[in-house]
Amino acid sequence: GVGTFDARGDLVAWGGVPVRGPRLELWRAPTENDRGAGQGSYELAEPELTGGRGAEETPPSADRWRERGLHRLTHRLLGITRTAGGLERRVRVQAAHSGAGVDVAFRWTATDRGLLLATEVVPFGVWDCTWPRVGVRIDLPGALAEHPVAWHGTGPGESYPDSRTAVRVGRFASSVDGLAVAYARPQETGHRPGLRSLVIGDGSATPLTVTTVPDAAGHRAGFQLSRWTPQQMTDVGHPHELPAPDGLHLFLDDAQHGLGSRACGPDVLPRHALWPSLRTWEVLLG
Repeated sequence: GVGTFDARGDLVAWGGVPVRGPRLELWRAPTENDRGAGQGSYELAEPELTGGRGAEETPPSADRWRERGLHRLTHRLLGITRTAGGLERRVRVQAAHSGAGVDVAFRWTATDRGLLLATEVVPFGVWDCTWPRVGVRIDLPGALAEHPVAWHGTGPGESYPDSRTAVRVGRFASSVDGLAVAYARPQETGHRPGLRSLVIGDGSATPLTVTTVPDAAGHRAGFQLSRWTPQQMTDVGHPHELPAPDGLHLFLDDAQHGLGSRACGPDVLPRHALWPSLRTWEVLLG
């Protein structure tokens, strides 16, 4: 079939290609605006109630995320259940410095179109900050980074909740490295929301495909491909300081926090902020 699983319920082969995952990811390599505190925080005070200033003299979002351990999540397997058409894997994910966490269910179902993955995220405990992102990471062989990528969705460039007017829905193609913006300092880059379908690979190898399933409101997951994990990119001052890539990482994000402009201006507007909540999304792997 399309997928092979190990005894712990991890996907270890996809279309005959060795992989590892999926794994919940809440962290992103902080952007300049995530690290900035040019104006006050809209997380801690609503702009309408503060003349647009927010809560002044408050730490950057990246510091708040780090203080709550979002860059060092622990993952504990709760159980695996065989279902009529596949399996369900339940994992408890907790922030390193907090009693807050997330219960995650990965529900796999074999279909005639491929392997359906439904992910459910249920926060528990007291969450008092936004999340940088909410999605899953699947680790692929590094050799796939040399193959082209084609997708139907938003493009051609990256976009985030507060920068989506810069893109359009269409069919696009790129190299893996071409998906990212070469910032002077490594940081979050390359997210493309509203994915319809993704093809990794070409005629020289059996391509891997991802097709998103829209929810009742028409929302679809986005994607990102990177040679580095967010943790590897965090606190790296220059691109040449990045470690040698050890694979290719596919992120299928249900949502990302907005970018804002807090390095020199206002924080992420409340309507573009990603607060912890119950979330579900589905993708089909082929």
